[in-house]
Amino acid sequence: MENDQNFLESCLFFNTNNLSRQLLKLAQKEFNDLKLSPAHASLMLLVYDNPGISPKRLSQLLHLTPSTITRFMDALAKKDLIIRENKGKSAFISPSIKGLGLKAPIARAYKRLYHSYTRLIGEDQARQLTYTLSTVNQKLADASDQDG
Repeated sequence: MENDQNFLESCLFFNTNNLSRQLLKLAQKEFNDLKLSPAHASLMLLVYDNPGISPKRLSQLLHLTPSTITRFMDALAKKDLIIRENKGKSAFISPSIKGLGLKAPIARAYKRLYHSYTRLIGEDQARQLTYTLSTVNQKLADASDQDG
């Protein structure tokens, strides 16, 4: 059993997945009152900052497949939080009036999430870990782009 634990403690895949699950629990707690998933809130932040953004660009920025972006947009449109404007074969996404009403609450939820995890792991370690993960993600994405 000890060998299994040592393996898991040194496995990047295991540890990043575990970290993701732990952070998701914290995030769900902060976004629960908004009746919005943390992933949907992330999409909304991009739409607030980029009204008229294309689904393709959302896919690139969120590192999600186009089909996932479509599902997210369908869910947000059903809640009347976004507006889709079609121009020819292209679609452009903007926040609705109702969606704009969630801008400040989403920002507050993200701030609470940040304070929650920095309180647990420390602000310096959170910044360092964020930087390291971002750098590693970019390297893996670059390698994936070269392979395929």
